[in-house]
Amino acid sequence: DNWRWQDVPFYLRTGKRLAQTASEVSIRFRPVPHQAYPYTAAEDHQPARLVLRLKPDEGMVLKLQVKVPGAHFTLAPADLHFSYAEAFRTRIPAAYETLLYEILAGDQSLFMRSDQIQAAWTLLQPVLDAWNNFPATDFPNYPAGSWGPESAEGLISQDRRSWLVPSLPENKT
Repeated sequence: DNWRWQDVPFYLRTGKRLAQTASEVSIRFRPVPHQAYPYTAAEDHQPARLVLRLKPDEGMVLKLQVKVPGAHFTLAPADLHFSYAEAFRTRIPAAYETLLYEILAGDQSLFMRSDQIQAAWTLLQPVLDAWNNFPATDFPNYPAGSWGPESAEGLISQDRRSWLVPSLPENKT
């Protein structure tokens, strides 16, 4: 917690059997504090976003606004894509493939030690016990293939924000 991150919101959406399997970090840059474009161009201006795709198709996307060629100053969205698989012309191993390889190679750096596992259970077991003893009657379930419970939309909309659709290659959003 420091001044650089003061008033910077962090949102995490996670779930099982969502509409897509994706892990990514999306960083929305703050708008500039002054009028950088003519008024008509600034009306549709969207802040730049850097999307770090962790899986599938590891890579990144820089989403920004560019000037449309021509005499008028009109902005349009543009995406700069980078894919590890395309850049290095190789298949990226799945997470479990990497783990199995590390086991065979004797590298334990990706694995937790037994004392770390014990500490995690010491922390989490009381939470699990409380959930079992006092089950939620209004747990926000959601249908498989959706983007999660509707209450998640309400949670983020309190800050006048909305969830982003993952930037998978087939979406190009």
